[in-house]
Amino acid sequence: MPSRTKADWPTALIAASANLLPSMVVATLGIALSDVRRTLLLSEVEAGSLFSAIFVVAAVSSAFAGRLTDKIGRKAVLVTGVSMASLGFASAGLSGAYPLTLLLLAVTGLGYGFTTPSLYALMSDLVPARRGLGASLVTVAYATGGSLGSVISSAIIARAGWRPAFLAVGGFGIAITGLEMLWIRTVGKKYSAYVGLSFRKALNRSILVLAVAEFFGGSVFWSSASWTPTVLRTVKELSLGETGLVMGVWALTPMIGALLLGNLSDKVGRKTVILWSAFPGAILAVVVYYWLASFGSLAIGLGLFGFLKATAPTLIIPLAQESAAAENAGTASGVVMSMHYVAAVVAPLVAAHLIATTGDMILTMILTASLPLIIYGCLIATIREKGPVRS
Repeated sequence: MPSRTKADWPTALIAASANLLPSMVVATLGIALSDVRRTLLLSEVEAGSLFSAIFVVAAVSSAFAGRLTDKIGRKAVLVTGVSMASLGFASAGLSGAYPLTLLLLAVTGLGYGFTTPSLYALMSDLVPARRGLGASLVTVAYATGGSLGSVISSAIIARAGWRPAFLAVGGFGIAITGLEMLWIRTVGKKYSAYVGLSFRKALNRSILVLAVAEFFGGSVFWSSASWTPTVLRTVKELSLGETGLVMGVWALTPMIGALLLGNLSDKVGRKTVILWSAFPGAILAVVVYYWLASFGSLAIGLGLFGFLKATAPTLIIPLAQESAAAENAGTASGVVMSMHYVAAVVAPLVAAHLIATTGDMILTMILTASLPLIIYGCLIATIREKGPVRS
């Protein structure tokens, strides 16, 4: 680990802005999907595969990107990731055929997978004594990017179509790339003595357990994001406007949770905060989906639920970094984020299968929200936490 313990908050804030792009990409593709499908004459499966191309490639590339940051440095991998995601997504906006669009979105996924783990590793170097708060800034940037992407892309699509929206997001990403290149200095050192160390030897039991924990913790977000709006409209009988407001609250509170819980974890420990939020979150999920029915109660309930589930991956990443050898902090970040993206692919499909099998959306949401949080908390309970770096 670099010997420095003094936090560099201005650089940390600039670095965190890199995470605006991945969520802008996902939000823009989601809003534009029906238009893309109509233009390229895609089937439902082909349209869905556009998302899969991003997350499947991101799941594979993030693990290797994390390792690469330990070898060649955080900044190089981060800048490469943001630029690839930007160019891939902008180029997809110019594509006129499904195979080429799929390939370009796979390139976008490669950049996506490079960006987040290298950013988490960089933040751990910039604010080594406040890793929880530093990681929360990455989470806040992601959520902010999703909101910006939704607003900006919907406005552009309404006026000019989906292709200019893709180009606009890609151009924004290139601007972020330039900012990161100019502002961020090389932080810490490259662990060149460990370049030949095998990927397997860079891992330990704690990192592997935390990666599995992230799969379950992350799956709560992805299954909830995919199916909660449908549950609100069809089962809870909320209007479209009410559903949008409730989901807006659900999206906002994880940012607040990340900041408050991340800061708290720097003082009382990551494990303590995770355990005191995961199990109450599991109970709250049952209450929200099973008992609550009115617009106001669902807004409050899902808001609290969003707050409590904010620890994955916000606190899992710094916990994994502190469980790793100093030269393997990037590797730990990459492995954990890889499982987060695996959950992005698997969790919505599992929820869909449960709905088709049981015919019960409420039961499905409880099983995909409450049960994973219980498993998540139990896995975290087995971890022996190391103390964070102190200034």
